[in-house]
Amino acid sequence: SKMTITTSLKVLVSGFGPYGNTTINPSLAVVEKLQTIPIINQGDTSIEIVSRRVSSEFNKCIQEICSFIDVFHPDAVIMLGEYPGRAMVTIERVAINYNDSTRYGMRDEAGYAPQGTAVVEDGPAAYFSTLPLRKIVTELRASGIPADISDSAGTLMCNHLLYGALHHVNTAIINKKQSVIPVGWIHLPALPETAAKEENLGMPSMTAELSAQAVLVAIRQSVSNDSLMRGADIDVPVKSRLL
Repeated sequence: SKMTITTSLKVLVSGFGPYGNTTINPSLAVVEKLQTIPIINQGDTSIEIVSRRVSSEFNKCIQEICSFIDVFHPDAVIMLGEYPGRAMVTIERVAINYNDSTRYGMRDEAGYAPQGTAVVEDGPAAYFSTLPLRKIVTELRASGIPADISDSAGTLMCNHLLYGALHHVNTAIINKKQSVIPVGWIHLPALPETAAKEENLGMPSMTAELSAQAVLVAIRQSVSNDSLMRGADIDVPVKSRLL
Protein backbone atom coordinates (compact mmCIF):
# COMPACT_ATOMS: atom_id res chain seq x y z
CA SER A 1 0.00 0.00 0.00
CA LYS A 2 1.29 3.44 -0.88
CA MET A 3 1.78 5.82 2.00
CA THR A 4 -0.43 8.90 1.82
CA ILE A 5 1.43 12.19 1.57
CA THR A 6 0.16 14.40 4.38
CA THR A 7 2.86 17.09 4.42
CA SER A 8 4.37 19.01 1.51
CA LEU A 9 7.60 20.90 2.14
CA LYS A 10 9.82 23.02 -0.06
CA VAL A 11 13.61 23.35 0.17
CA LEU A 12 15.48 26.08 -1.70
CA VAL A 13 18.99 25.12 -2.87
CA SER A 14 21.41 27.56 -4.54
CA GLY A 15 24.75 27.21 -6.32
CA PHE A 16 27.31 29.45 -8.04
CA GLY A 17 28.64 29.29 -11.58
CA PRO A 18 32.34 29.48 -12.56
CA TYR A 19 34.63 31.93 -10.72
CA GLY A 20 38.37 32.49 -10.28
CA ASN A 21 40.31 29.38 -11.31
CA THR A 22 37.26 27.13 -11.19
CA THR A 23 35.73 26.59 -14.60
CA ILE A 24 33.22 23.99 -13.37
CA ASN A 25 31.80 24.78 -9.96
CA PRO A 26 30.65 21.70 -8.00
CA SER A 27 27.82 23.75 -6.48
CA LEU A 28 26.35 24.44 -9.93
CA ALA A 29 26.90 20.80 -10.98
CA VAL A 30 24.85 19.73 -7.92
CA VAL A 31 22.11 22.31 -8.59
CA GLU A 32 21.81 20.99 -12.16
CA LYS A 33 21.58 17.39 -10.89
CA LEU A 34 18.93 18.37 -8.33
CA GLN A 35 16.90 20.08 -11.07
CA THR A 36 16.33 16.58 -12.47
CA ILE A 37 14.94 15.46 -9.06
CA PRO A 38 12.25 18.08 -8.33
CA ILE A 39 10.50 16.04 -5.61
CA ILE A 40 11.67 13.44 -3.06
CA ASN A 41 9.47 11.60 -0.58
CA GLN A 42 10.27 10.90 3.06
CA GLY A 43 7.63 8.82 4.80
CA ASP A 44 4.38 10.77 4.58
CA THR A 45 6.22 13.94 3.55
CA SER A 46 6.82 15.18 0.04
CA ILE A 47 9.84 17.50 -0.33
CA GLU A 48 9.94 19.79 -3.34
CA ILE A 49 13.49 20.85 -4.21
CA VAL A 50 13.74 24.28 -5.81
CA SER A 51 17.30 24.56 -7.19
CA ARG A 52 18.58 27.86 -8.51
CA ARG A 53 21.83 29.35 -9.73
CA VAL A 54 22.86 32.68 -8.22
CA SER A 55 25.22 35.24 -9.78
CA SER A 56 28.91 35.16 -8.89
CA GLU A 57 28.69 38.81 -7.90
CA PHE A 58 28.80 40.43 -4.47
CA ASN A 59 25.48 41.98 -3.36
CA LYS A 60 23.66 40.79 -6.49
CA CYS A 61 23.77 37.18 -5.23
CA ILE A 62 22.18 38.32 -1.92
CA GLN A 63 19.41 40.19 -3.77
CA GLU A 64 18.72 37.03 -5.80
CA ILE A 65 18.58 34.62 -2.82
CA CYS A 66 16.35 37.03 -0.85
CA SER A 67 14.01 37.27 -3.83
CA PHE A 68 13.90 33.44 -4.13
CA ILE A 69 13.12 33.16 -0.38
CA ASP A 70 10.30 35.73 -0.66
CA VAL A 71 8.82 34.17 -3.82
CA PHE A 72 9.05 30.46 -2.92
CA HIS A 73 8.52 30.63 0.89
CA PRO A 74 10.80 27.62 1.47
CA ASP A 75 10.73 25.48 4.64
CA ALA A 76 14.56 25.36 4.54
CA VAL A 77 17.36 27.06 2.59
CA ILE A 78 20.62 25.27 1.74
CA MET A 79 23.21 27.26 -0.18
CA LEU A 80 26.19 25.58 -1.82
CA GLY A 81 29.69 26.66 -2.76
CA GLU A 82 33.13 25.26 -3.50
CA TYR A 83 35.99 25.24 -0.99
CA PRO A 84 39.08 24.08 -2.93
CA GLY A 85 41.55 22.29 -0.67
CA ARG A 86 38.98 20.79 1.68
CA ALA A 87 38.75 17.01 1.46
CA MET A 88 35.27 16.71 2.98
CA VAL A 89 31.77 18.08 2.61
CA THR A 90 31.77 20.83 5.26
CA ILE A 91 28.66 22.26 6.91
CA GLU A 92 29.28 25.86 7.94
CA ARG A 93 28.38 27.02 11.44
CA VAL A 94 28.73 30.77 11.13
CA ALA A 95 28.69 33.72 8.71
CA ILE A 96 30.53 36.93 9.58
CA ASN A 97 29.69 40.49 8.56
CA TYR A 98 32.94 40.99 6.65
CA ASN A 99 34.03 40.86 3.01
CA ASP A 100 37.67 40.46 2.03
CA SER A 101 38.35 38.95 -1.37
CA THR A 102 41.69 40.68 -2.03
CA ARG A 103 43.43 38.32 0.43
CA TYR A 104 42.58 35.48 -1.96
CA GLY A 105 43.50 37.56 -5.01
CA MET A 106 39.92 37.17 -6.24
CA ARG A 107 37.46 39.45 -8.03
CA ASP A 108 33.83 38.66 -8.67
CA GLU A 109 32.35 38.35 -12.17
CA ALA A 110 31.78 42.13 -12.27
CA GLY A 111 35.46 42.76 -11.43
CA TYR A 112 34.69 43.87 -7.87
CA ALA A 113 37.07 42.90 -5.06
CA PRO A 114 35.88 44.16 -1.64
CA GLN A 115 38.43 44.49 1.14
CA GLY A 116 37.34 45.01 4.72
CA THR A 117 33.75 45.99 3.94
CA ALA A 118 30.59 44.95 5.78
CA VAL A 119 28.13 42.57 4.14
CA VAL A 120 25.29 44.55 5.76
CA GLU A 121 26.06 48.02 7.16
CA ASP A 122 25.29 48.10 10.92
CA GLY A 123 24.35 44.41 10.89
CA PRO A 124 25.46 42.10 13.74
CA ALA A 125 29.04 40.79 13.67
CA ALA A 126 27.85 37.27 12.84
CA TYR A 127 24.89 34.95 12.35
CA PHE A 128 24.84 31.25 13.20
CA SER A 129 23.55 28.75 10.66
CA THR A 130 20.20 27.26 11.67
CA LEU A 131 20.78 23.90 9.94
CA PRO A 132 21.07 20.83 12.22
CA LEU A 133 24.85 20.56 11.75
CA ARG A 134 25.62 17.55 13.96
CA LYS A 135 22.65 15.63 12.60
CA ILE A 136 23.68 16.24 8.98
CA VAL A 137 27.35 15.33 9.55
CA THR A 138 26.42 12.17 11.48
CA GLU A 139 24.08 11.05 8.70
CA LEU A 140 26.60 11.88 5.95
CA ARG A 141 29.30 9.79 7.64
CA ALA A 142 26.82 6.95 8.14
CA SER A 143 26.12 7.16 4.38
CA GLY A 144 29.83 6.81 3.60
CA ILE A 145 30.36 10.47 2.70
CA PRO A 146 33.30 12.26 4.41
CA ALA A 147 31.90 15.29 6.23
CA ASP A 148 32.64 17.71 9.05
CA ILE A 149 31.43 20.91 10.69
CA SER A 150 33.38 24.03 9.73
CA ASP A 151 33.67 27.23 11.73
CA SER A 152 35.01 29.35 8.88
CA ALA A 153 33.18 30.02 5.64
CA GLY A 154 35.97 32.34 4.49
CA THR A 155 35.49 36.00 3.50
CA LEU A 156 34.55 35.56 -0.14
CA MET A 157 31.11 35.28 -1.72
CA CYS A 158 30.11 32.12 0.17
CA ASN A 159 30.28 33.75 3.60
CA HIS A 160 28.82 36.92 2.03
CA LEU A 161 25.75 35.12 0.66
CA LEU A 162 25.21 33.05 3.82
CA TYR A 163 25.29 36.21 5.95
CA GLY A 164 22.94 38.03 3.57
CA ALA A 165 20.40 35.20 3.57
CA LEU A 166 20.50 34.77 7.37
CA HIS A 167 20.15 38.54 7.85
CA HIS A 168 17.14 38.61 5.51
CA VAL A 169 15.39 35.68 7.23
CA ASN A 170 16.20 36.92 10.75
CA THR A 171 14.89 40.41 9.93
CA ALA A 172 11.69 38.88 8.52
CA ILE A 173 11.27 36.74 11.67
CA ILE A 174 11.66 39.81 13.93
CA ASN A 175 9.06 41.64 11.80
CA LYS A 176 6.76 38.59 12.07
CA LYS A 177 6.74 38.15 8.29
CA GLN A 178 8.48 34.79 8.39
CA SER A 179 8.54 31.70 10.61
CA VAL A 180 11.84 30.23 11.87
CA ILE A 181 13.36 27.99 9.19
CA PRO A 182 16.68 26.14 8.84
CA VAL A 183 19.08 28.24 6.74
CA GLY A 184 22.72 27.36 6.11
CA TRP A 185 25.67 26.60 3.90
CA ILE A 186 27.40 23.49 2.60
CA HIS A 187 30.88 23.70 1.14
CA LEU A 188 31.80 21.07 -1.44
CA PRO A 189 35.31 19.90 -2.41
CA ALA A 190 36.57 20.68 -5.92
CA LEU A 191 35.49 18.40 -8.76
CA PRO A 192 37.95 15.73 -9.97
CA GLU A 193 38.34 17.56 -13.31
CA THR A 194 39.56 20.64 -11.42
CA ALA A 195 41.92 18.56 -9.25
CA ALA A 196 43.30 16.86 -12.38
CA LYS A 197 44.75 20.13 -13.71
CA GLU A 198 48.54 20.30 -13.49
CA GLU A 199 48.49 23.41 -11.29
CA ASN A 200 46.11 21.67 -8.84
CA LEU A 201 47.80 18.29 -8.48
CA GLY A 202 47.19 16.85 -5.02
CA MET A 203 44.03 18.89 -4.47
CA PRO A 204 41.30 16.82 -2.74
CA SER A 205 38.20 16.27 -4.87
CA MET A 206 34.74 14.74 -4.88
CA THR A 207 32.49 13.77 -7.78
CA ALA A 208 29.35 15.78 -8.53
CA GLU A 209 27.35 12.55 -7.97
CA LEU A 210 28.64 12.10 -4.42
CA SER A 211 28.28 15.81 -3.62
CA ALA A 212 24.66 15.68 -4.87
CA GLN A 213 24.01 12.64 -2.65
CA ALA A 214 25.45 14.61 0.27
CA VAL A 215 23.11 17.54 -0.39
CA LEU A 216 20.10 15.19 -0.60
CA VAL A 217 21.05 13.78 2.83
CA ALA A 218 21.28 17.34 4.17
CA ILE A 219 17.89 18.24 2.67
CA ARG A 220 16.21 15.24 4.34
CA GLN A 221 17.87 15.90 7.72
CA SER A 222 16.99 19.60 7.64
CA VAL A 223 13.25 19.00 7.32
CA SER A 224 12.86 15.63 9.08
CA ASN A 225 10.16 15.43 11.76
CA ASP A 226 12.06 13.29 14.26
CA SER A 227 12.64 16.24 16.57
CA LEU A 228 10.35 18.60 18.48
CA MET A 229 11.18 21.42 16.10
CA ARG A 230 11.92 20.91 12.45
CA GLY A 231 15.62 21.49 11.93
CA ALA A 232 16.50 20.94 15.60
CA ASP A 233 19.92 19.35 16.07
CA ILE A 234 20.92 16.17 17.91
CA ASP A 235 22.58 16.58 21.31
CA VAL A 236 25.39 14.12 20.64
CA PRO A 237 29.09 15.03 20.21
CA VAL A 238 30.39 14.73 16.66
CA LYS A 239 34.14 14.30 16.43
CA SER A 240 35.82 17.00 14.38
CA ARG A 241 39.22 17.44 12.83
CA LEU A 242 40.74 20.90 13.12
CA LEU A 243 41.15 22.16 9.57
